[in-house]
Amino acid sequence: MRQDAAPGITCLTYCKLPYAGGGWPQSCVNILSQFASQSIRPILFVPRRRAEGPENIEFRQCLHFPFARLPWSLVRSMADRQLAQDFRRALDAADPQSTIAYFWPGSPPELVQHAKQLGIVTVREMINCCMATAKPILDRAYRRAGLAPAHAITEEAAAAELLELALYDFVFASNPCAEASLVEAGVSAERILPTSFGWEPARFAGTGAVERGDGFRALFVGTACVRKGIPELLEAWKRSGIAGELLIVGDVEPCLGRRLAEAAQHGVRLMPFTANLGDLYRSCDAFVFPTLEEGGPQVTLEAGGCGVPVITTPMGASRMVDDGRNGLVVPPGDVASLAAALVHLSADAALRQRFARQIAIDAQAFAYDRVSIARAGILKGLLGVRSSPELEFERVVQN
Repeated sequence: MRQDAAPGITCLTYCKLPYAGGGWPQSCVNILSQFASQSIRPILFVPRRRAEGPENIEFRQCLHFPFARLPWSLVRSMADRQLAQDFRRALDAADPQSTIAYFWPGSPPELVQHAKQLGIVTVREMINCCMATAKPILDRAYRRAGLAPAHAITEEAAAAELLELALYDFVFASNPCAEASLVEAGVSAERILPTSFGWEPARFAGTGAVERGDGFRALFVGTACVRKGIPELLEAWKRSGIAGELLIVGDVEPCLGRRLAEAAQHGVRLMPFTANLGDLYRSCDAFVFPTLEEGGPQVTLEAGGCGVPVITTPMGASRMVDDGRNGLVVPPGDVASLAAALVHLSADAALRQRFARQIAIDAQAFAYDRVSIARAGILKGLLGVRSSPELEFERVVQN
């Protein structure tokens, strides 16, 4: 960690998954990336590290040679135990008056309880909505698609999460739907911290053009699965009758493989995930993301940052898409509304251009350096609340 940061607050962050430069551990790193510039010392505890990260984040890797080189399936249990032990020692050595314990999903509840017993402020990151909200949404979605539910959320897991969420002092919620989910789960509004995830502009600078055919091109990026609204998207695209192409980029949920293959006759094309997403986004006329359950999907922000109008649902809006101003927001699971939005945007080039200009501007507020600074301000405010009980919570968060 650079010595010029002179941090006065320490943020001990628990990340259960290895850091390899992708997935939600990368989102965690991006959120911490500007903390040092805001006088917060970010210490990130991970099982192991397989990629470089910002120099101003202090990584604590719990697995060392030779265990750090072994297949993850062989060392996962060992890593869980060692990571919890290392984090507990850090909590014991911390100054409660200037420390925040920041937990990502999968953190042991006993660690949260230990931090609270020590008088350390505890904060939980919500990547998605609560499981208790997500499970019925997904159950209905699979049934609507004529499929047996294939998601991994059980009643037991949902109940355990509700108990866990009751432990934290505060919980980050990346969109209004996640906030509502937390309230339904019994988390009081004053404990919910409205936030967002972000995007990395440098990753999407672009290196050249992507070939495309004539006609309207819509793009979906992410795992093509029931949760992301793919059955509804395929049906809406077919109904729209648009002369063009729907490009779906990413892995495919096995139960949808046949449907996606059959959709090729209607102009649907599959493409493996590519690192050249910036050029791909810019090659399209619209980004369509009819997700049924999310937290704050970064792909929406990325598309907006690349100047692509977005068609999405409230879950997919990421606090950025404003219906009729920079994109279109449709009800989740509503094939007719989704098809109408596709037709509307495909038929109006001037509207697409207006949306594109506006969303490119709006997305700048969600660049990760700005998101990180905003998160740091919220955490510093929490310690201010703690030392000055008379200070209003809303005022601190706004500052």
